[in-house]
Amino acid sequence: MNNFFKIILAFLAFLLFLFLAFLLLNLKPLENSLEKIVTNEMINSEITHEVTLVLLDFRSLDTLLEVAVIFLALIGIKTVSPLFRYEPLSFPFFITDTYDSLIFPIIVIVSFYILTSGAYQSGGAFQASAVLAGGFILINLTKPQFLKDMKELILRFIYSLGLLYFIFIGFFTLFNGNFLEYPNEYSYHLIISIETFLTISLSVILANYFINAVQRFK
Repeated sequence: MNNFFKIILAFLAFLLFLFLAFLLLNLKPLENSLEKIVTNEMINSEITHEVTLVLLDFRSLDTLLEVAVIFLALIGIKTVSPLFRYEPLSFPFFITDTYDSLIFPIIVIVSFYILTSGAYQSGGAFQASAVLAGGFILINLTKPQFLKDMKELILRFIYSLGLLYFIFIGFFTLFNGNFLEYPNEYSYHLIISIETFLTISLSVILANYFINAVQRFK
């Protein structure tokens, strides 16, 4: 009996294969190729890098959900590890002074360059936020009192800033048609503004990932 069912399943699988092969061989070519669609959208949005365009135009809802996952991960970290306390490292003053006066501004400039260059080459919010997060981590290691002076309410606002702005733009675009379907005349500015807010928000979230990961018990 088992062999009989195996033969039936194999026969049905073969029929399914023939059916799918028939559909594949009879597919009609699209009137506009994917490359042409992307090229036309580049012209309309003035975003000339394919990855940035796909992430924040064609797949904008997916990117929004990815940002939401990153934000929720931080909430999870802060929720499940309330017993941990961070003990900052200490460095000689000449290192911390040099960093605060020279290295961190350079990190900010590099991060801003990566953010703005995402419109025409590899870069964008996620890469820029990773670089900027490294700067915040170094500040926390060298000058922990700088971050301790910031109120938790302000930090929570920064955590959620990128996600909230992304959602706000989504509802704003509903007046033009669909959720996160940007008007052609404003698409470039909307995408750049989303990337900017995401860079600020994600950099602080990623920095807090590290800070919470290296916490120690009192």
